Amino acid sequence: KNAIFMTWGGDYFNYRIVKTADLPPDRNYVVGSHPHGIMCLGMTQSFASYLNGMPDLFPGIKTWSVTLIGQFLYPLRRELMMICGTGASSKRNLKYILNQEDKGHAVALTVGGLNEAIMSAPGKYHLKLKDRKGFITVALTEGADLVPMFHFGENETYKPVCGICPKRLRNMQTRVIKYYGFVPPIMIGRSLVGLPWGGIMPLKVHLVTVVGAPIRVEKNPNPTKEEIDKLHAVYCKSLIDLFEAHKANYGIRPEQKIII
Repeated sequence: KNAIFMTWGGDYFNYRIVKTADLPPDRNYVVGSHPHGIMCLGMTQSFASYLNGMPDLFPGIKTWSVTLIGQFLYPLRRELMMICGTGASSKRNLKYILNQEDKGHAVALTVGGLNEAIMSAPGKYHLKLKDRKGFITVALTEGADLVPMFHFGENETYKPVCGICPKRLRNMQTRVIKYYGFVPPIMIGRSLVGLPWGGIMPLKVHLVTVVGAPIRVEKNPNPTKEEIDKLHAVYCKSLIDLFEAHKANYGIRPEQKIII
């Protein structure tokens, strides 16, 4: 979290975090990170790093980031993820974080996951959120407040490779995710040596993370489906309102909307 390459990443994207409300350190938080993008760079710069302003903006808050369990099945990649301070997004791990003796823990997860990543494209904001309610259940059972977070510029960091038949390619990637828990991203970025067809470096765009206001959640060890659905609807509305309130500041046209 204190590695110098985190600062390099922030400088490369002219990155900054925008705070819209306080996160009192006497509460725990489940933070939804949107959109996933192809490489999830916004959450890496915010919750997986101490060097880009998060501790100063939210004093007393201890940040955690989690991702798919499948990311930890492969040697070297597993160690790299753990060195960067990232853990598995299992229910067991989330409960471990939120049940520490002290308060002020904020755990961020990219709700849309890899299914959202393969839908990522510049200028489009398709979120895999309609049927993602596990994080809502955890917030209810553990009494953790919900916080929406949106990364403006995330979907512009890479251009996806769609091929001749984008739908067929997406279906193939979905099947790979189902069986192996991970799929290598297929994208075009910036070339380190100036090759005209691009490379693996992300495109140099302005990346901004806007952290929304917390949604108060009272602990409910046995929430009903109706209670989960109600809180999910409140969260979705809060995320959309956050996007609408800030999109004009980052060059997003008025007619562009979040599609859930």
